[in-house]
Amino acid sequence: MGGSGAGHTAKLLNNFLNAVSLAATAEVMVAGKKAGLDLHKLLEVLNASSGVNFATLNRFPKIVDGDYLEGGLTSKLMTKDVLLYCDLLHELGVSSLNAAGPMASFGLATALGYGDVISNRVVDAIGDISGGVRLHGSKE
Repeated sequence: MGGSGAGHTAKLLNNFLNAVSLAATAEVMVAGKKAGLDLHKLLEVLNASSGVNFATLNRFPKIVDGDYLEGGLTSKLMTKDVLLYCDLLHELGVSSLNAAGPMASFGLATALGYGDVISNRVVDAIGDISGGVRLHGSKE
């Protein structure tokens, strides 16, 4: 892949894309719930369309049923990864126009008490500030 440090760089780049897709998908799914869409059908559409990503394929099919896949990377660690990505881009002289979204999303999750649980709970943080929306169950 490259010289010394290439693996670390690739990991930061990958983790940033993971943060973007998770945060954006969480927001879309909360909007879908508020719009009254069937979330399983919405995921079918997303997964057969240009919005497909790791979160739509592997995380949200479980999250909409209440299984957050606990035990993975926390929101605090996701925030740290986004910060490290921003530091890397600064060192490389590359502008980051997309870091604000996941930084705000995972920062919000941490501020609302989801910092030490799996980063998938970012959907609940977004749901909290959107009127108490939960993808599963009877709320909203």
